[in-house]
Amino acid sequence: RGKVSGELHLFGENAEVVNIGSSNFNRRWLIQAYGEKAVSPFFKEPVICSGSTIGNQDAIETYLRAMVAQYDATLCKSKGCDQGFHNYLYYSGQLGSADEGNEGISNVIVHEQGKGIINNLGALRTKPLKEWGLYDAEKELVLNWDGSISAVAHQYDRDKEVNIMVKAKKRHFNQQWKSSHR
Repeated sequence: RGKVSGELHLFGENAEVVNIGSSNFNRRWLIQAYGEKAVSPFFKEPVICSGSTIGNQDAIETYLRAMVAQYDATLCKSKGCDQGFHNYLYYSGQLGSADEGNEGISNVIVHEQGKGIINNLGALRTKPLKEWGLYDAEKELVLNWDGSISAVAHQYDRDKEVNIMVKAKKRHFNQQWKSSHR
């Protein structure tokens, strides 16, 4: 294959609710892997969720190689270090940089929470999603900030009402599937 590059899409957590410095988890993962001096400039930045990353094949393969290289360099084994690596790569400018061996990524696009194809909901657990205006209980839909339907609702299980709704739908689908395959 010749050199091909593509877009890598990253999806943020809600920046008004949490940033790297105010998140005990994200701050700890970064400090543990890289040391406070190296990562303190990122503390005011929004958290970017490592659990929701998409792109074309070349960009994803390049991203995954960069993530493995971060593990090799830091040997951070704590649960969550992958999110530390993810945020470090982005905020240190290493994603999309051919100098860093990332020639497979032509452009990195960060989507704000609730404004892209993936809606990261985990940081919004301070109150129910319905109170944020992001869950229509009558229609059983998770919404983006503009009222459109979220294509992917990541971390929906952090909201009790949405989690109950999803589990009920899953049970219903499983029952339908089982009855149609007897």
